[in-house]
Amino acid sequence: MADDIATAYGRAVVEIGRAEGAADRVVDELYEFARTVDGDADLRSTLTDNAVPLEARRNAITEALQRAHPGTIAVVQMLLSADRIRHVSDIASAATNLSAESRGASVAVVHSAKPLGEAQRQALVTALSARAGQPVELKVTVDEDLLGGIVVQLGDTVIDGSVLRQLTQLKSALVTA
Repeated sequence: MADDIATAYGRAVVEIGRAEGAADRVVDELYEFARTVDGDADLRSTLTDNAVPLEARRNAITEALQRAHPGTIAVVQMLLSADRIRHVSDIASAATNLSAESRGASVAVVHSAKPLGEAQRQALVTALSARAGQPVELKVTVDEDLLGGIVVQLGDTVIDGSVLRQLTQLKSALVTA
């Protein structure tokens, strides 16, 4: 999806959340919904296959968002109606970034082999905020494909602290030695 379209929809998501008095919640829930869709092939297939009746796709959204704010449900239903549901990840990322920017912050997307504790999160926020020169908000995803460590994307910068990268570097060093 073109960045400008994702940004336009992202802006609409933030505005809908503000109108509902729950901008942060709507943006956060949309982000989590997008992660759920990304990780669930059956749900993704149901939502993006136009051969599946619209009512069945609407019901899948309602089921997935049982505890969500009504504004979040309205946003996702709007994306389905506009045939943009397949781009929910791009739109959620744009909304997350726009929401953070409105607070003078950046977003760091963190992939971790296991859940981060509060002390780890705070240390990461402190280090990344110092590096970015502004407050940083974390979006943490547990990625079971990582052997260990974390991979952080902050803007255009990727910091790869994964065990796989470290093993690859070690192998490279041993081969050239």
